[in-house]
Amino acid sequence: MKLRRLRFMSACLGALFAVAVQSEPLPVDSGALNVRDFGAKGDGVHDDTAAIKEALVAAQVDQGKGFWPAKIVYFPAGTYRVTDTLEKRDAQQRPLSSMSLVGESRDKVRIKLDDEAAGYREADRPKAVIYTSSSLLGGSPTAGGKDYLGKGEGNDAYGNYIEDMTIDVGRRNPGAVGIDYMANNIGAIRNVRILAGEGSGSTGLSMERKWPGPLLVIGVSIEGFARGIAVRYREYSVTLENVQLKGQTDVAIRNDGNSLAMRNIDIETAAVGLQNISPDGLIVADQLTVKLTKPRAAWAENRGYMTFKGVRLTQPGHTAPPEDGMPTKDGAYKGTSPLPGFDAGWQLKGIQPPAAWQPPLERWANVVTYGAKPDSGEDATEAIRAAMASGAEAVYFPSGRYLIRDAIEIPAKVRRIAGMLSSISTKNRLPSFARNGGMFRVTTAGQPLTIDRLGFDNTGQGPQVAIEHSGERDLVLRDLLTFAVAGVDRKVSGGRLFIENTTGGSIGMSGRAGVWVRQLNTEGPNVRIRNLGSPLSILGLKSEQNATMVENESGAQTEVLGGLLYLVHPPKERRPAFVNHDGARLTAAYVESAYLPNAFYEEHFVELAPDGSKGSIAATQLPSRGMARIVPGVVLTPSGANPMMAPAR
Repeated sequence: MKLRRLRFMSACLGALFAVAVQSEPLPVDSGALNVRDFGAKGDGVHDDTAAIKEALVAAQVDQGKGFWPAKIVYFPAGTYRVTDTLEKRDAQQRPLSSMSLVGESRDKVRIKLDDEAAGYREADRPKAVIYTSSSLLGGSPTAGGKDYLGKGEGNDAYGNYIEDMTIDVGRRNPGAVGIDYMANNIGAIRNVRILAGEGSGSTGLSMERKWPGPLLVIGVSIEGFARGIAVRYREYSVTLENVQLKGQTDVAIRNDGNSLAMRNIDIETAAVGLQNISPDGLIVADQLTVKLTKPRAAWAENRGYMTFKGVRLTQPGHTAPPEDGMPTKDGAYKGTSPLPGFDAGWQLKGIQPPAAWQPPLERWANVVTYGAKPDSGEDATEAIRAAMASGAEAVYFPSGRYLIRDAIEIPAKVRRIAGMLSSISTKNRLPSFARNGGMFRVTTAGQPLTIDRLGFDNTGQGPQVAIEHSGERDLVLRDLLTFAVAGVDRKVSGGRLFIENTTGGSIGMSGRAGVWVRQLNTEGPNVRIRNLGSPLSILGLKSEQNATMVENESGAQTEVLGGLLYLVHPPKERRPAFVNHDGARLTAAYVESAYLPNAFYEEHFVELAPDGSKGSIAATQLPSRGMARIVPGVVLTPSGANPMMAPAR
């Protein structure tokens, strides 16, 4: 069976919502596994459950503890009939992560549950059609109160992807859950439609096991179900963008204690649009459209904290927005009450990244064809360079681990580098291989370049930068892992930068070109993001360890919309969460987690003046979240200090 090339979100509906586009063939030597090769028919008649599960098991590989432990499982166009949950387990029936399901397109691939399917007929016993899990990389199966063996819970749910398909839970299946989703640090549901037929549907997208996030849900539509999206627990934050929900009978989006970062959400409901039911929960929302279809419907119920900008509320028969207790005016709220001193102060618009380039197959180059040998321990530098210089517009790395000893320059003609869940490491490096330069170097002007599904590793090899961006071209980094390296260094001359669903190293940026980030997990010490003069918008930011998240200087404008900070252990040396230099602008709304005494930020914001003096906003000035804090929205401007800012002692 001829595979078809992976396609990522590339178009918008009404300038907001991703839609499927015509896909093209994927090189047969990409390393992806086709479910048809395992016996799946995709004809809507035969039961494909067992064949799909067989493909999931066969996809498991070993590229090292930190990297992709599986290949892509690919669905060509068709309707795949299933009768039981699609999940991934090993030979001992232990749950596994890195379950990557990718379809030819959202409208051509349908996973369809039988009507009145066994196990799905009881509303009070929900059961998923697709179920992703955590692995257990260390510790006890019950550590932290999780049930790893029974539920696949945990915080090792790396690399779980569901993309480019429709999930149909059939009719008269009231207990059906479309997707029961776990992902940590890097994982996404992208360009997916989730449908419930007549008499069906408990929850469209459930993220209610310990512990969801950080993760990205983007370009998703959910039709029907009692609940559209349900999120639970205090860790670790969820990012939602370009999401449509319609026809839920209970609530469209429900948050029970977590941190939700949302942009461009469209809700149509006869019940409740948003529920934020825990005092520890924070919803940060930019651009919400809520259509209430019945007089007693409510756009929001809030028992925690909500910060929002751009709510458009309508109800048939009403000439003005209905009064349901929750205001629609931009700002920060505790319950239904405005919070003095806090604000929805962001100004940058959420710009969509350029679509990933999809040339015909004859303009793709396989690095293996030019001599690279993945998983061999042999140097692939010259082979990768040869593929880049071949004149191809897209270069791909079949699944595996590649070694380089020198930097790779990306020619202007190359517009796509597809990692296919592969990784690149350094070995026997040349003396000329600069440690403050990139493993990949983007130095030329030209058309936009996308680098996706690739890992960069320098573990045990010393300092290194994964990607150096100095060329005046747009750069899109999607689904990247960066270990023991700085993730990206955007120079003054570099073009616009887009980062989506990426985890690992620190980030640096200079220059006036914009930077847009969606779901970033950056863990480690020191300063995680250094912004020297750039407009920077981050939707969903998560970190662990003792670090300053952003140092903002040289007239930079940084905006953080949602996320979670977690020191884990009491720090030996205290750092502020954010540092803003005089003349720069900083906006941030997020939550903090803390479970040990003194394992929290004492100062959340420090502002530095040219004369060396400083002011600060201390933890004691912010709402509490157990031992930690909630920041509903703080704005530091070049023209004057925040009213909460006090001279540091």
